[in-house]
Amino acid sequence: MSAVPIGELAEAWSEVQDRYQAGRDEAKDRIVLDCARELAADPGGESAHQWVFGLVMMLPYVGWLPGDGVPGAVLEAARAADVALKDRTCAHEGHPYEEDELEDHLFSLRDVLSASADESAEWDEGDRPLDEWLCPLNAAGFARIAMDYIEPGSADGIPARLPDDTRRDIDSLSAILHGYPRPGTDVDLEISCVGNDLGRATDPDDRAGLVIATTAVSWYALSDIPCAHEAHPGLPSSGPDAVWVGLHLSSAAGREVYEKERQSSGWGAPLDTLLCPSFVTATARDTLTRLRKKRATL
Repeated sequence: MSAVPIGELAEAWSEVQDRYQAGRDEAKDRIVLDCARELAADPGGESAHQWVFGLVMMLPYVGWLPGDGVPGAVLEAARAADVALKDRTCAHEGHPYEEDELEDHLFSLRDVLSASADESAEWDEGDRPLDEWLCPLNAAGFARIAMDYIEPGSADGIPARLPDDTRRDIDSLSAILHGYPRPGTDVDLEISCVGNDLGRATDPDDRAGLVIATTAVSWYALSDIPCAHEAHPGLPSSGPDAVWVGLHLSSAAGREVYEKERQSSGWGAPLDTLLCPSFVTATARDTLTRLRKKRATL
């Protein structure tokens, strides 16, 4: 096991987290791989939570531009920790990993590691006791979050999270549809990628979301047709809002996030009407017809 104090390791992990967009870096790769190696060596040990938290802290780098073999090493170490820890028992009614999104936890984990390494350190993380953070079941939950981050759909029993590439697509396409593409954006490529994704989609529900997103970027109006539903509510008239809806609906995790947001805010159409085959077919046909008519001009 590592002889480096956890406080120093946490500082190194924080540096990787803070500078993850600086590009591929062999030094960062070594830090991530060392952490994964320590966890894989003893995935059920007393220090397992520290290595799990370290890997979670560095996920932004792992998902950005890591060296070859880095994501795979993190995935396998996290999977081993989940297997070793998930069947432990505890008296807690819940654990921190079950709440909020990953981004909300990234900085909290720094404080958790500091407090776990220094008994004299003050602890102030809302109403969550430190022992809930350090619980093996919480470590297992964060290990599953790491698994799902690297390989979406590879873990269950964790909060749904919109994949990073979908978040980036929403931001980029929204900027385009607002009329202010980000510097360096290839507008034609960004828009055509939505259609390409639709052409490759095999899951009917994923396809439904991509049809909506494709319609949004095509700048054309949508229409409803009769089906078992009494009516289909109109999609957002704003292109960016329609892209947001469509790309959320294009994955199982995104649909879960969409429905949670809709129930909490009251904004948005019911999920079953958006996924209705009649509605999706009519939307796709309408968009295709309009695009064909304007193809020469476009």
